Amino acid sequence: MAKTIAVAGKGGTGKTTLVSLIVDYLVQKKQGPILAIDADPDSNLGTLLGFKKVKTVGELRDEVLKEMKDFPAGMTKASYMEAGLHEIIEEADGFDLLTMGRGEGPGCYCYLNNLIRKFSEDLTPSYKWVVIDNEAGLEHINRRTSSNVDILMVVVNNNPISINTARSVDQITKSLKNKIYKKYLVTNQIKEGRKEVIQQLAEETGMEYVCDIPSDDILEETIFNGGSLRGLDSPAKEGIFSLMEKIGG
Repeated sequence: MAKTIAVAGKGGTGKTTLVSLIVDYLVQKKQGPILAIDADPDSNLGTLLGFKKVKTVGELRDEVLKEMKDFPAGMTKASYMEAGLHEIIEEADGFDLLTMGRGEGPGCYCYLNNLIRKFSEDLTPSYKWVVIDNEAGLEHINRRTSSNVDILMVVVNNNPISINTARSVDQITKSLKNKIYKKYLVTNQIKEGRKEVIQQLAEETGMEYVCDIPSDDILEETIFNGGSLRGLDSPAKEGIFSLMEKIGG
């Protein structure tokens, strides 16, 4: 059974960057096969992992609704959707990427969403690790019908509002039907004069504080230029190695 790491937090805290670096760490440690799931509607994970363009589950869902009357003879809605889902999984060296895209629109998505959930859950046992980039509301985790989460990492930064979001995420986890075995809190690029205050606030959330990912000019420049974080040699990567060793990765 795959071991699942989910990353959540306020927008702009560096969730997607953290997920990218975790995936790269697992690839370097030859811990594959790995499935990276981009469940954030902004859908930026593929860019940071080196993909030029990705097709999303949301786009496929819209396509199925439009093409329903023109399916090839003998093909059901379920088989058409499953074939499309297999096609949109992006393959790379050591990992695959599944991008969810936007949530439901005004159309009738109930049946299609059930197909997506079943496909996702049938898919994950084929991997050793599943790493999920979530929105703060944990919608993707909440919709998983049978898969639990081994590790939830909540990211905060210099913005005090990110601490409030971390508290909200912690409360949301208590209402989820899926079990979360471990919850950790990670600070990202905290300024020197604020580290003690932010870390204290972070620890008051009740989640176990593990580390701070240091500021990294190389990483920031790479992201600014639209580059991939795969194989990047930087201080942030050293922080990820420390983080993964602490949580048993």
